[in-house]
Amino acid sequence: MADRIFLREVNLDMIDKTLLFYQNSIGNVSAVVWDAALVLAKYLNKRARKNEDWMRDLKVLELGSGLGCAGITAACLGADVILTDLPDVIPQLSKTIELNRIPIAEGRGKAMAMELKWGASVQPILDKWSGPPNVILVADCIYYEESVKPLVDTIKHLSGLTTEIIISQEIRETGRQQFFLDEFVECLLVDFDLQEVQESDQDEVYRSEDIHLYTAHKKP
Repeated sequence: MADRIFLREVNLDMIDKTLLFYQNSIGNVSAVVWDAALVLAKYLNKRARKNEDWMRDLKVLELGSGLGCAGITAACLGADVILTDLPDVIPQLSKTIELNRIPIAEGRGKAMAMELKWGASVQPILDKWSGPPNVILVADCIYYEESVKPLVDTIKHLSGLTTEIIISQEIRETGRQQFFLDEFVECLLVDFDLQEVQESDQDEVYRSEDIHLYTAHKKP
């Protein structure tokens, strides 16, 4: 069966830009822009409404980027962004960065794609910036129980004491995702303080009771 590729637009009112993503209706988890990624992107956009320079020149890392909606948004808001995923996802991720190079440049941000397997060494990422990122973005990354500990370990090894981790996760009716999210939160709380972002602090339209949004900081 032939791939069904179509263009998805995401509007950022803060900078009056439209981001573009090629989606594939047939494919794996990296083939579409998931709702949790949109909620996270729009949350970044809303925070920028309150302080338009809050992401300017920050070092931002996105884990499990997929099509990179949240990471591309951060770059358009002025951040220096590394979008990461498994090797087979990197070519499409690089194409997405190129597709949005104009709004990224106009926002005075930067974006690049790098391979990163959760649980593997994060030193190549840290070497790029000579230290930990200011912000780590995690959108809809909790699918399988076996990935929970490697994901938490990766977040831990990437984070400094001032790093802000922003996590967006949709709970679907199928599978055991609530259990996996609970396990993720339990593991994360060993080394991090975690707060759920209230709906009133999220985008007025792009929010849902099925999508949990958290911020976390490493414990001293």
